[in-house]
Amino acid sequence: MKLLLHYFSMHIKVYLEYKLNFFLTMFAQVLILGTELFVVYTLFDKFQLLEEFNINYLFMVFSINWLGFSLAETFGRGFDEFKKLMKKGGFDILLIRPRNIFLQILGNDLAFHKIGRIIASTYLLIISTINLIPEITIDKLLLIIFMVLGDFIIIVSLFIIGAFFVFFTVEGLEFINVFTNGTKQVNDYPIGLYHKAVGVIFTFLIPVALCNYYPVEYLIDKGNSFYYFLMPLSSLILLGISIVIFNLGLHKYSSTGS
Repeated sequence: MKLLLHYFSMHIKVYLEYKLNFFLTMFAQVLILGTELFVVYTLFDKFQLLEEFNINYLFMVFSINWLGFSLAETFGRGFDEFKKLMKKGGFDILLIRPRNIFLQILGNDLAFHKIGRIIASTYLLIISTINLIPEITIDKLLLIIFMVLGDFIIIVSLFIIGAFFVFFTVEGLEFINVFTNGTKQVNDYPIGLYHKAVGVIFTFLIPVALCNYYPVEYLIDKGNSFYYFLMPLSSLILLGISIVIFNLGLHKYSSTGS
């Protein structure tokens, strides 16, 4: 924890060297989120889906998804940009340090300019939760936190799996973005709107539906089973798999040279 806090403080100091650029970038991130939200709202309004889905329900699903994704982009950027670390030979330097390699990669690159999206999506989540859930209990509050963390863990896990391929390609593979950004795009909307095959993929293979769509049913009292409360924990399975896969690549790694 002390090492991570040290990484955080160093990156914050770097970003604040150019304060105007930092705050303008933060504002731009808020505009990106606002634009995406406007697109989602417009599509729901166009196809008259707002009659089926409460607007606050839609905003809650959207904000949880974006908050988890933004946290992953902020604190998991080291794995997302792993190819840059590999190409510059920086990964070899990390390997000779007596510290956990995962913590070093995470702390190597932190995107604090994404904080604008984190703040905006958190605000949207609070407002939609207050309007959607008349009585917020401790278990529901904990579930919302688990949902955000679940989405965060899933995206970071996909970043780690993407980093695994860098051991063999060095340049990285663009198709990984289909799974990271694609997962975020799919999760902008209730999974029930998609074809059954898509629902199966994003429920059992990449379990974002278990961290967002189904737990929301519990929050609004449509699903009373305690299993809904435990669903976000499925993200830990994907994280474990991604760590094992990354370690397989690490054991095969023999440096990129100079």
